[in-house]
Amino acid sequence: MPTRLAIFWDFAQLHASLLTAANNGQPSRLPTSVPQPEIIDVECLMRYLDDAGRVVYNRAYADWRALGNYGEVLSDTFIDLTQIFPNKQGNTNVYRQLSSDLLAYLRAPDHAEEILIVGGGSEYRQLRQAVHEHGARLIGLGVESASDDFWIESCDDFRFYHRLGCRKLYTGSANGTVGLSTEQARNLLTVAINQLSRYYGTDWVQQVRIKPAIIRQDPDFDEGMLGYEAFSQFLRDQSDLLERRHREGEQEPEYRLTGEHAQQQPASERPDAEQLANHYLRVASQQGIRMPDPVVMWEGIDVYAGFLADDVSFASFAEIDQECLRLLRDDFPTLSMTEVKKIRQVLFKCFLFRPSVDDTIGFHEEITGLEDIEERYFQLMLARIGNNLSEPLDYVALSLALTGNPDQAERLEGLDVALEEE
Repeated sequence: MPTRLAIFWDFAQLHASLLTAANNGQPSRLPTSVPQPEIIDVECLMRYLDDAGRVVYNRAYADWRALGNYGEVLSDTFIDLTQIFPNKQGNTNVYRQLSSDLLAYLRAPDHAEEILIVGGGSEYRQLRQAVHEHGARLIGLGVESASDDFWIESCDDFRFYHRLGCRKLYTGSANGTVGLSTEQARNLLTVAINQLSRYYGTDWVQQVRIKPAIIRQDPDFDEGMLGYEAFSQFLRDQSDLLERRHREGEQEPEYRLTGEHAQQQPASERPDAEQLANHYLRVASQQGIRMPDPVVMWEGIDVYAGFLADDVSFASFAEIDQECLRLLRDDFPTLSMTEVKKIRQVLFKCFLFRPSVDDTIGFHEEITGLEDIEERYFQLMLARIGNNLSEPLDYVALSLALTGNPDQAERLEGLDVALEEE
């Protein structure tokens, strides 16, 4: 009987690796926002995979908006496609979603005997332990010149793309012909600062807010392509467009548009925080986060912190849900099990739980207290909500959406700024 095979494609990374290989080992300069060339021989890979085992799970991850050239060939396969939106810096990070889905898949009692990751890199090597703990083998498939030794050695078996007889579909330039002119960059800057000024009700805008607002308009913005070593240098060079000030005691300088470039709009036109909070919850739902009532979610985090403090482990997620429901009903007598399950499902997406040990469920070792749980929760929601908005985040509204109270706004803003600077 053929071995059952579950396939997880980091399609974005495989595509980028093959472009690099086509560019003689130099990173491609093709902007990710423009239509990408078809460079992966999907038909060849599917033939190989069909011969490798009985495929029972097949999912691929990428920002598909610029990968339309793969539409015809992918429509003829049974690969499920998962959309991953770029973050505020314009980077598409498939790893987190793919890993989360893989760990969830491994918990199914009928999972495949072999797990194949197509296009992965060294960041995936930590999955080896989880795959082995569930009695499966880890197989890798990647581009030889782009697959590092750590990742190859982490796999039980490894296949190199170019050794499978796949065709070289793309012979064009990978240096990129689409660039951003200085005038286009200045237009993006003007729009960004006007948006931020209207949103926050002030002419002066902190430097740290400006680049993310530009990238939301054009994910391929890069001041380096304009000849600047840092974004601050780009801003300083626009003295005919901007005024700059750096107040004593403030870490960040501030900028405002000069004269006719500024568009005034009353601060009273800013959206209502409660309306925004509801909008943020709808965005989270579209990204697969089914939230309970925010107050219940925030209290539920306290309950899980109590489990952690008491060093409690559970035999199943059902047991966790039952105990959480029992404790929360002291404050919410009519609370349903459905809402309690939503709490656990959100925290599961935060990578809170370690892989099963001795058939028990507990917390990852790096989770040491309430603050760690809250921070992981906030990081997840900043990514799922913030990365899918065309406008800047309102941290008061986000605090209402996540906790039912506005008092976490400063903490959320500080965490968001720290994440942007990483």
